[in-house]
Amino acid sequence: MITLVIILAVSLLVIIHEFGHYLVARAFGMRVITYSIGFGPSLARWRPRGSETVFQVAALPILAYVHIAGMNPRDPADPNDRGSYQNASALARFMVLAAGPFANYLAACVLLFLRLWLGGTEADVQRPWIGRVEPRSPAQAAGLRPGDLIRSIDGQRLGEWSELPRRVAASQGRTLEVVVSRGAQEVTLRVTPRPNPQRRQAWLIGVASRIQYVPVSVSDAAAASLVRPAQLCVANVRGLYQMIRGRERVQVMGPVLIVAEASREAEHGWREAVATLALVSLALCVMNLIPIPAFDGGRLVFLLYEMVRRRKAPPTLETYLVAFSMVLVLAFGAAVTVHDIYLVVNR
Repeated sequence: MITLVIILAVSLLVIIHEFGHYLVARAFGMRVITYSIGFGPSLARWRPRGSETVFQVAALPILAYVHIAGMNPRDPADPNDRGSYQNASALARFMVLAAGPFANYLAACVLLFLRLWLGGTEADVQRPWIGRVEPRSPAQAAGLRPGDLIRSIDGQRLGEWSELPRRVAASQGRTLEVVVSRGAQEVTLRVTPRPNPQRRQAWLIGVASRIQYVPVSVSDAAAASLVRPAQLCVANVRGLYQMIRGRERVQVMGPVLIVAEASREAEHGWREAVATLALVSLALCVMNLIPIPAFDGGRLVFLLYEMVRRRKAPPTLETYLVAFSMVLVLAFGAAVTVHDIYLVVNR
């Protein structure tokens, strides 16, 4: 049930993305032919009175797309068609292309605001209470449980949670003797850290602290929901740059793994689920701005070329580049999906 809800929620983020394109296109007087929720044959269609747009729900009601007249370079070019994307100003076309990623950015802001306003913010963690043990982690293998209070590591007292990562990192993979309070008794366990796949020269045991939440005012939640998404977008871009340079391990998540990870987070509570959806929405924003012809970012590159050179790129060239990049993206997506399924099955 949780997985189905997550699938629908991720699909909603794509629907929001396409709705951003739709709203701005209509604001600039462009003719939107179709707004479709899902792909394939139409199951239900509706065209409002006086509107040229057909709204439909397709046979595969996952994701969405919007068809704007003249947006495909191969569409017939009628210079007298004022509703065509091709005849709109460069500013109008820029706004339409940027509207999808921006809609995802705004969705992330709203989700983070609701997460903070309704759920509060995390209080500073002092005592080393274990709140979560990751599946198939060294901590789970050693017998650590949520609710355990870590007393000492290798005979040295552990006063605060912040000391735990430093002690684990300093072990360099050496087995640690961990003493925990569990109810009225103390239990001694042996934990062998494993390398952190996301960082070099780092180790982990797979535990998270017990989180306590404190209320947040509306104004503080609003301020944080405006600042935090920008910081996360910058972090995403930096992460991509570091992966390109080979300084970080290449990590790509396809739809299957995204849904699996979001479902796992949702099992820990609605706060984690909402925060994860906000991160997915920001990832959609950043991904669509990558300058690949099949994405909005690639189309923005063609538009910038037009604005600098004062002429449009050859439609045939744009068509071929979009088609070629789409084939590469689909092939890459298929490979990532197969890899995702392998990871999910072998967890």
